[in-house]
Amino acid sequence: MRRLSERGIPFEQWLTLQQSDRLLDALPGLGLPSPDRIIVNGRHGRPLTGLGDVLFWLSRIVRWTVVNLSRARRKLGKKSIIVVHGDTMTSVVGAVLARMLGADCAHVEAGLRSGNWRHPFPEELDRRIVGRIAQIHYAPSPEAEAALRGRKNVVPTHGNTVIDAILDRASSQGTNVEAPYGIVLLHRFEFLNNSPLVARTLESLANSSPLKLLLVLDDHARHALREQLPNLDPTKFELRDKLSHALFVELVTSASFVVTDSGGVQEETALLGIPTLIHRIATERSEGLGHNAVLSQWNVDTLTTFLNTYSEYRRPVSPPEDSPSELIVEDLISRGYQN
Repeated sequence: MRRLSERGIPFEQWLTLQQSDRLLDALPGLGLPSPDRIIVNGRHGRPLTGLGDVLFWLSRIVRWTVVNLSRARRKLGKKSIIVVHGDTMTSVVGAVLARMLGADCAHVEAGLRSGNWRHPFPEELDRRIVGRIAQIHYAPSPEAEAALRGRKNVVPTHGNTVIDAILDRASSQGTNVEAPYGIVLLHRFEFLNNSPLVARTLESLANSSPLKLLLVLDDHARHALREQLPNLDPTKFELRDKLSHALFVELVTSASFVVTDSGGVQEETALLGIPTLIHRIATERSEGLGHNAVLSQWNVDTLTTFLNTYSEYRRPVSPPEDSPSELIVEDLISRGYQN
C-alpha cells in the first residue's frame, strides 16, 4: 500500500478486524492511512477468541455484504482487483467478495503449503481456498511456485512483503539497551489449546533458558494462559503486551533468540539472522530452516537443545536483491490496474 501511494495509484483499504482495534492502532506505525471501510470490527470491538466469536464475525460480514453488495459493485471500475494477503479467514472473505463483486483477486503470499491441513489450522485450508478463487498468485518462494504449478498467473516475488516492512524501517531502528534476552511469542490456537504441551513448553523455557525471556502476549494468548501466567517465575519471565510492528521489530532485532509459532516472525528473523525455534508441528515456510531456524515439531527436547545452543544459529542480515512489494506493484500496473 505504501508503494501504491508513492506512485499515486488509487486504492481503498477494507478491514474486517479479527484483532479488533489493535490493527487500527498499528496502521500509523506502518505508514498506512486510516481504512476506507471497516466491514466488521471483531465482536462488538473485541478481538475474536473462540468459535462463537468467529461465527458472530462471519454473520456480520454476510450482513454487510447483503446490504452493500450492489452499491459496491456499481462503484468499482471496469478494471478492479481485490488484493488479499496471507492465510487468515479475512483472506478467504476478500477472495469471496471479489468473486461476488465481479472483480479480479490477487493473492499475496500465495502457494505456501505445510502439507498438513491440521497444522496450521485453519490457515492451511484458508490458503488452499484462496488459491482456487484468485486469478493472480504472488508466490514468495520456489516451493510456493511449485505448489501452484499448472495455475495461470503465478508471479515470483522472491520473498514476502514483510521484508519491505522491516527494511523500510531499518534506518530508524534504535539500539536496544536492555540486558540480553530472548523473545517468546506463542499464539496459535492449536498450541494454546493443548494444555499439556503448554505446560511442558513453559517448564522447558523456565529451566533451560540462560537469559531473561520476554513473553509477548496478544489478547487470545493472555486469555488462554490466564491460569499459567500467575505461576511464572518473575525472575525468568517478563510479560509484554503485543507491540506495534515498529516496536516489535526493534525488540526482535536486539534479541539473542526467538521462540515462536508465528510464520510471519519466522520470515522476519530469517531476514535478520536471529536464532529462532519454530514451535510448530509443521511450517508452510522454508525461510531460515537449516540456517538460523529450527522446527521443533512440538518436541520439547528440541526446544531444550535449542535453548542451550542458540548462539550456533546466528546469521548475518541477508536482504534480497528485489523488493517483493515493488515487484507486485509493477505487475499490477502491467496488467492495467493502475487507474
